Amino acid sequence: MSSLVQRILTTVIAVPALFSLIFFLPHYGFLALALLAMLTAGLATMELKALYFKAEGARINFPSWMAALLPFAQWLEIAYLPQLPLLELTLVVMALTIYTTELSSGPKDGYDKTFSRIGGASLLLIYPGLLLTFIMRLTALPLASAFLLLFFLLVFGNDVFAFLFGMSLGKNNKGIIKVSPNKSIAGFVGGTLSTIALALAFCLFYPGVKALVSIPQALLLGLLTSVSANIGDLIESAFKRAAKAKDSGNLIPGRGGLLDSIDSLLASAPVYWLMLALF
Repeated sequence: MSSLVQRILTTVIAVPALFSLIFFLPHYGFLALALLAMLTAGLATMELKALYFKAEGARINFPSWMAALLPFAQWLEIAYLPQLPLLELTLVVMALTIYTTELSSGPKDGYDKTFSRIGGASLLLIYPGLLLTFIMRLTALPLASAFLLLFFLLVFGNDVFAFLFGMSLGKNNKGIIKVSPNKSIAGFVGGTLSTIALALAFCLFYPGVKALVSIPQALLLGLLTSVSANIGDLIESAFKRAAKAKDSGNLIPGRGGLLDSIDSLLASAPVYWLMLALF
């Protein structure tokens, strides 16, 4: 089975499953989504740790499961403890714990890799765990299910249409971005315009959304979500180039690692949430 066929099958199965989870299991403050975010954070952190070791030769003092505490803290704060800045407290405690472990790890190599280990740990505090918490923040919005659906629709739509436009019209306009030379101008423009159209159509026709998001706001939401999703893809490409790796892993058939599938989500989630919060 070719990689393209595997990619299509994975998308056909995973996307409806995700949308079903959002619509049919919103119970207990979207607990099911929180559990998925926690699992994703742990597995994606494991992949990033491996990439970091390949690139820097330093083993990070950061158990992968700890990344799952961030989306969990965000869910708990929104659902049951809104009076506490639980996410920020969790982040600070994790940071202090991780940095303190360097006091025992540093002497083993004469502190040669201290900054590498601390730098890597700091990266893992944010990427992917903290960025995933912005998806959980969407559950606190009015019409949360609708705006969660729109978020995933825009990011996945941007990916699909960028791929289609790039395949059909991008053969002669590749190589502009050095970190990902297979990306084309046609793919970027086609994906962006398609994402803007999806945002506009959704906000016009989905019940209740039109009253909360105006037409200019919908256009801006589609544009910024698309741009940030593309930036997220390029950021992960830089990680893989630093590690001289083709994929972040092999967990997802046809797509490589989990990070290869969520990189666009990680960068666009804060932007998408901020736009809706401002609206």
